[in-house]
Amino acid sequence: MTTVQKTWLYIFAAFAVLFIALIPLEPYPGNFIIKAIPAISLAVLAFMAVSSSQGKLLFSALIFCAAADIALEIAGGQYFIAGLGLFLIAHILFIITFSRDFKLQKSKIPVIVLLVVYSAMMTFLLTPSLKEMAIPVYVYVTALTLVGIFAALRAAKNDFTLYGAIAFIISDSVLAINKFVMPVVAADYVVLITYYTSLFLIVYGFLRE
Repeated sequence: MTTVQKTWLYIFAAFAVLFIALIPLEPYPGNFIIKAIPAISLAVLAFMAVSSSQGKLLFSALIFCAAADIALEIAGGQYFIAGLGLFLIAHILFIITFSRDFKLQKSKIPVIVLLVVYSAMMTFLLTPSLKEMAIPVYVYVTALTLVGIFAALRAAKNDFTLYGAIAFIISDSVLAINKFVMPVVAADYVVLITYYTSLFLIVYGFLRE
């Protein structure tokens, strides 16, 4: 990695840690900016360091993640549906990105089965509390599961993108349980740590290649 590329990585880490550290002070002016900078910095890094169309696709996916971060943070969470929609677009872009390296691998079938079973269990758990949010959440869960499946089926030299997809699934699972089912201890910290970790691992997986 070049010095400039490392700088973007440092910016990601600094603002991710800063936002998590400032959770007890929320809401505060400009919090949505701090929350979005980690995804934006990784987007720039992906655009600079990942060759071919995958770099551009990763850039686009991460920019939509940043936009979703902003939507979820402003106005006390009133734009949750908008944030969900923006993350859905990001997931579709992740799926397209991962599909460029698609390769059916028997060794990954157990992982795919586990992802599908976990998705079904989460849907079953959430359904009684979803009401009018049922269809949007079902669509979102399906897309997120496909992110994990296509990450598993990448013909890659490492599994960091798969680990990133799994971290994203964990992050959104805790968020969903906390919002729709019951309070989760330290939910904000768990959600953000796994979320920022997921973005880093996805990008890092491509950088390692």
